[in-house]
Amino acid sequence: MVEYMLSVSNLNAGYGKFHIVFDASFNVAEREILTVVGPNGSGKSTLLKALFGLATIYSGSVIFKGSNITGYPPHVKARIGLAYLPQTDNVFAELSVRENIIMASYTLDENEARDRIEEVLSVYPILKQRLDYKAKSLSGGERQILALAMTLIRRPELIMLDEPTANLAPLIARDLIKKIVQLRDELKKTVILVEQNARAALEVGDKALLMVSGKIAYEGPAGALLKDVELGKRYLGLR
Repeated sequence: MVEYMLSVSNLNAGYGKFHIVFDASFNVAEREILTVVGPNGSGKSTLLKALFGLATIYSGSVIFKGSNITGYPPHVKARIGLAYLPQTDNVFAELSVRENIIMASYTLDENEARDRIEEVLSVYPILKQRLDYKAKSLSGGERQILALAMTLIRRPELIMLDEPTANLAPLIARDLIKKIVQLRDELKKTVILVEQNARAALEVGDKALLMVSGKIAYEGPAGALLKDVELGKRYLGLR
């Protein structure tokens, strides 16, 4: 049995000559929410992109369920059970909700696609009421729920979310955080959550990384970081 779903060791990553993530090492257990927080520009999003193959990895390793996937391209990582949801442009704005969901199931045979579509619509019933709406007409929260539904159709084991509550009203953001908890508690998924709303994210996370200037400044229980007055005040704006 593999001890961790994901193990990252001494990861150095960035874009071309721009080195952004330095010597990142951490583990993610199965059915765990790992919350990644830190100031703007600290490398949080680049870390996710490196894990998914969208940023350049200079050195280090990414081990998924015991297999080294460091150099795998994104489409291969998606096929073996990883999913990455960017903050924006994560749905087809000009297509309807129904068409978006169908697009997400295009690699499946007809019967399997039908079953999985019914499955995700039962998880997110609000989408049933919006099937014929264009994605661009949805609220910000509904659009993120659609993106989650499209991801779940592929049945990933590890879902990486890049600031999903950005630009959402507080009430809608709180509802979306509940949907993310549901991924772990009801759908048995493992989640890496990058969030600017540090307090809300740490309240639901099992484990946390605090990134500062591209380096991991804290790794440990999310609740302990939330209670750390000095780190919270200095880097997260918590009082």
